[in-house]
Amino acid sequence: MKVGVLGGTFDPIHLGHLEAADASRECAGLDEVLLVPAGRPPHKRDAHASPDDRLQMTRLAVAQWPGLAVWDYEVKHPGPSYTVQTLRAFREERPGDEPFLILGWDAAREIRGWRSPDEVLELARLVVVGRPGLDSPTAESLRGAGIEPRRVTLCLIGTPDVAATRIRRLAAAGRSLAGLVPEPVERYIRERGLYGSARVRA
Repeated sequence: MKVGVLGGTFDPIHLGHLEAADASRECAGLDEVLLVPAGRPPHKRDAHASPDDRLQMTRLAVAQWPGLAVWDYEVKHPGPSYTVQTLRAFREERPGDEPFLILGWDAAREIRGWRSPDEVLELARLVVVGRPGLDSPTAESLRGAGIEPRRVTLCLIGTPDVAATRIRRLAAAGRSLAGLVPEPVERYIRERGLYGSARVRA
């Protein structure tokens, strides 16, 4: 199987993440896309929601999206979540499957600053998704980022420009998150009182 791997803090997961995963599945001909919530993001401050809450929201989000699934490896793995470790684990757990690492162009162009970037690029092919506000990557810009264009599938289908920071701000203000996160995720945020939202009974 050709399996996409899309990691992220998912704090919270939103429709931008889901649309990018689904678009990548279609344009790269993937059999499945695994969304992988980070346990402890190494390059960001700690997430606002706990790893368990972010994992549960991701599971709720993908329930109605055929072809998308959740892998809890990084949440269960102690220490910072490094992509190279995740891809090693994928290769060990699913030796018959081929991983495709899904990245927004904003993240892909910074890949040389990651831990063991050459090994990351050896372990998985890349699916690079265009990002709102950035020019589409070209073969020249990929090479400039230290990425071999022949090992990249470009997925330049437009995806929603949704920011988790805005979602957290709206949740804190008690405003609707419709059109930004799946309805079960919004309900979970309210029931758990996440991001400063007023807690409500289930």
